[in-house]
Amino acid sequence: MASVQYFCCKPIFLKQFLFLIFLLSLHLALLAQKDSVKPVANKTAVAKPSPSLKSVGAIKPKVDSLKKPLLDTARVQQDSTGIKDSLAKQVLLDSLQLDSTKKALQLQILAARPDTSTYAKYLYSKYLPFQGQAIQQFSQERKRDSQELLFYILTGLVGILAAIRLIFPKYFKNLFLLVMQTSVRQKQTREQLLQNNLASILLNFLFLASAGLYVSLLVQHKHWVNLPFYQLVLYSCLLLLVVYLGKFLFLSFSGWVFNVGDATNAYTFIVFLVNKVLGIILIPFVLVLTYSPEPIMQIATTISLGICALLFVYRYLIGFGAIRNNLKVSALHFFLYLCAVELLPLVLIYKLLLDNLTGSI
Repeated sequence: MASVQYFCCKPIFLKQFLFLIFLLSLHLALLAQKDSVKPVANKTAVAKPSPSLKSVGAIKPKVDSLKKPLLDTARVQQDSTGIKDSLAKQVLLDSLQLDSTKKALQLQILAARPDTSTYAKYLYSKYLPFQGQAIQQFSQERKRDSQELLFYILTGLVGILAAIRLIFPKYFKNLFLLVMQTSVRQKQTREQLLQNNLASILLNFLFLASAGLYVSLLVQHKHWVNLPFYQLVLYSCLLLLVVYLGKFLFLSFSGWVFNVGDATNAYTFIVFLVNKVLGIILIPFVLVLTYSPEPIMQIATTISLGICALLFVYRYLIGFGAIRNNLKVSALHFFLYLCAVELLPLVLIYKLLLDNLTGSI
């Protein structure tokens, strides 16, 4: 305890003592280190003893069989679980052989089965040369023959006729009654018809349209003129207009010149009366000629031409009676009038069409 108190009273001696202990421990640590650097080998060659020289006195020591090291049987013995199972391998080979046998059997069945497809047997038929050389076939472009405009024209004609029948029912009724009445009552009915000029004008235009269509269809069916259909319709309507307008002007002028206005007016009324009736009758025949096959067209053409002939004969007979009541003329004079005024203009128009239009009539 006295030494501890001494160091505590004089701390400088304590520091010197601790420093001395530190130096001693450092010296011991340096002495404990080993040299890790390999020493330099001596480069001088040292003669090795010859292997053929054996020391005579060297005696081979005997090995004691009792002290011979024994092998560990636990390590030498192999694990029986590492050996492959030959039974599983045999089962796998058997299953593969069965699969190949089954597949070969299926192929044999398919090869022996005949072809039951639907159309395969016709591929090699001598009547169907599918394996023959291809033949080129050229077809002409189909020309579209549209009759839509003609349908609308016919619909318009029927609409005009229905409007006249609805707006002027009395005039429409008297028109057909006048054809079948006697001469005494014809005068009264004629006066009633002359009072309605609008219905008369509409029926005259209806006659021009229906008669022009009828003539155009008849000419096209007979192949008399090679012209477009609508152009042919226009020419037919204009021709009828020129013929009957010229006839009206000629009769009016003749009545004024010879002072026989009553006779010419009566004949003119009969001519246009028959034309109005003919214009109404021709509308169904125009529909039949447009949309019917060849046999029905032949029948419709024959019937319509017969009706036209009867109406023209009726017109000339009634007209001759009206003129004979006002003028003292014979049948010969009336026949000369027909040849000069009725037939000669038609022959001249026929000659004009034959010379200027393409076709054969």
